[in-house]
Amino acid sequence: MTEPAVLATGDSHGPRYGLRAIAAVWLGKCAGTVLRLLGREGTHVPGRIALWVCPEILGIVDRPNTVIVVTGTNGKTTTTNLLADALEALGMRVSSNRVGSNLRDGIVAALINGVTVLGRCRSDVAVLEMDERSAPRVIPQLVPDILVCTNLTRDSIKRNAHPEFVSWILSSALTSATSLVLNGDDLIAASIGDDSHRRVFFGVDPTGDEARQPSGSAVDAAICPRCDDLLDWDFWRFNHIGRVRCPNCGFTSPPVDTHVSSLDNASGLRSLTVNAETVKIRLVNESVVNVYNVAAVAATLGLLDVAPRLIGSVVESLTPPTSRFAEETVGGVRLIRLLTKGLVGVAVSRAFEHIASVPGNKVVLLAIDETTDRFDGVENTAWIYDADYEFLAQPSIKAIYVGGIRRHDQALRLALAGVDQERIVLVESETRGAVLVPLDNVDVLFNLHSNHNAEVTGDKVQKTLRKRLTEKIS
Repeated sequence: MTEPAVLATGDSHGPRYGLRAIAAVWLGKCAGTVLRLLGREGTHVPGRIALWVCPEILGIVDRPNTVIVVTGTNGKTTTTNLLADALEALGMRVSSNRVGSNLRDGIVAALINGVTVLGRCRSDVAVLEMDERSAPRVIPQLVPDILVCTNLTRDSIKRNAHPEFVSWILSSALTSATSLVLNGDDLIAASIGDDSHRRVFFGVDPTGDEARQPSGSAVDAAICPRCDDLLDWDFWRFNHIGRVRCPNCGFTSPPVDTHVSSLDNASGLRSLTVNAETVKIRLVNESVVNVYNVAAVAATLGLLDVAPRLIGSVVESLTPPTSRFAEETVGGVRLIRLLTKGLVGVAVSRAFEHIASVPGNKVVLLAIDETTDRFDGVENTAWIYDADYEFLAQPSIKAIYVGGIRRHDQALRLALAGVDQERIVLVESETRGAVLVPLDNVDVLFNLHSNHNAEVTGDKVQKTLRKRLTEKIS
């Protein structure tokens, strides 16, 4: 495939290494090699060692001509992986922290991994996931060429303030040298930066059956940022995602440069418009969250001057990481693995909404506790009241197996949401439900877990369910 002209190879930033910086790179690379031999990939430790040796290493280490940072409340790991996959499909050599070590240490580790032992960059482009609160510690030294923001919504009550505050943090860290790719359907994310930045907006077209007024547990943008009047909605999708206008002062959501149409059920195709040119695409994963992730990738490629036709052919092949979403059919039963960001009601609501949208008789194995909270036994459970458990109250969900130390809190919230209590099954272990769940008269099994228990719970549950389904048909 033809390389976009903007992604020229070389080392325009140029290495400027002193002795401390050289030592930082070498020790970081040695630590990375040792950890890989031990089977511990994706760790932040090499970056932490390098920063300990040379605190300024982030601004010194050689990097590609094009540096892209992906941030946002939800979807940044998936979008980072999809964008890295797309650029590799275009023939680029990509440096990336694909598995989500997204603080400064992890970003430094990814950049060090992308240079030679002599400190020379060996990549064409860096695609780096960044935790949104890390912006003041990362962006001033890194000075990315492009910042992609997937969305800014209500996050964990333990770690983030209101998303408007997070938007201010991001804007305060930026310089005019960084171009912005922003979710135009998210009023808060769309406010990042100002007229000194080149800003490209992406969105997903309405289906025609969305609501015209917000509802649900968490809506963080409801009044006009100019005149404080109550906003009207052209359509509302979830949380504060949709298109708005102010009846008082005329303020509106920004026009989107890149947008994806609603699904044509007859053909299974969508229209993707980039820079006023439209192509037809067929997506591997049709959940609305993933469609937004694909739109973000397409907008970024458009900013890099990749032809819309080529963008369309690339995004059609993109598949979310299997740790985030995976589907297989065993013995006529769909087995769907679904990850949600734990302790975040907004993200959990989207997972619940997707489960509700899938047809057939369903059973859900629910394990959205956080491993990081198991050991000290302290967790603020207020976040479950920011999540729309009401999606799980539909009759097609025949049972919900709830495991983990907060299973009783989860059961209470499910009952308050209207879920029939006879369908709520409590098990002490997060993985025990996979052994107990009945397999008869079930069309879909959902393995729903959070990011921090993806391996200890998600992997084991998926393996157990697959084995039981296979044995059932043998």
